[in-house]
Amino acid sequence: MDKPVEIRCASCIMDTSYYFSNLSIEAKRDLQPSLSLRRFMKKETLYKENDTCRHLYILLSGEVKVYKTLANGKQQIHKLVQIPGDLIACEDLFLDMHGSTAEALNDVTVCHLKCEALHNSISHYKEISDTLMQAMSRNLNAYIRHIANLGQKNALERLASYLIYLYETHHERYLKNGFLKDALSRIELADMLGITQRTLIRSIKQLELDNRISINRNGFFILDYKAIEKISMGS
Repeated sequence: MDKPVEIRCASCIMDTSYYFSNLSIEAKRDLQPSLSLRRFMKKETLYKENDTCRHLYILLSGEVKVYKTLANGKQQIHKLVQIPGDLIACEDLFLDMHGSTAEALNDVTVCHLKCEALHNSISHYKEISDTLMQAMSRNLNAYIRHIANLGQKNALERLASYLIYLYETHHERYLKNGFLKDALSRIELADMLGITQRTLIRSIKQLELDNRISINRNGFFILDYKAIEKISMGS
């Protein structure tokens, strides 16, 4: 309420974010003065690899991909941020430079918090560092699963795993009549799964011919979730 009316939020994402909602009111009040609202257009970068780490981002709306650029110029997407309240760049908080690039898949709104202010708040409230450690652990587990998918599964199993991921992350927000909205292009999805675009299209067609899914330009309709789940596990 201390902020000017034109930049004052009706409610604070800290009250609903999975990571911040359980913080004490004192810890939230210590963080809030340093929060700033910002919007990014589709394809705009929030930050780039090797940029100086200045902010922690809290997603309000939209979807963000986090990736590294390989030597051949391709992108290796290792994280999708889609759920309001999720954190972007938390893995870089204690580094001098960002290890990846974050790019808006569509119009994105975030609240960002200056790293310097965050570190200062952590020194006063240990509970903040605990919640950030939880976020980092969650990200690390996601990276481990992603690496396991790339190393141990064939193309069809990787695609099925991605569809399960979409189902789990989109369920409350987008799932209607089995429809999974997907913001990634076919090229981006192929890069994320570590396969060629041709192999990806062939795998999608295979699931479609087997009546596991149907597709449209905005995503996938799940026709047989249990079968897709079995495929994702190598059955």
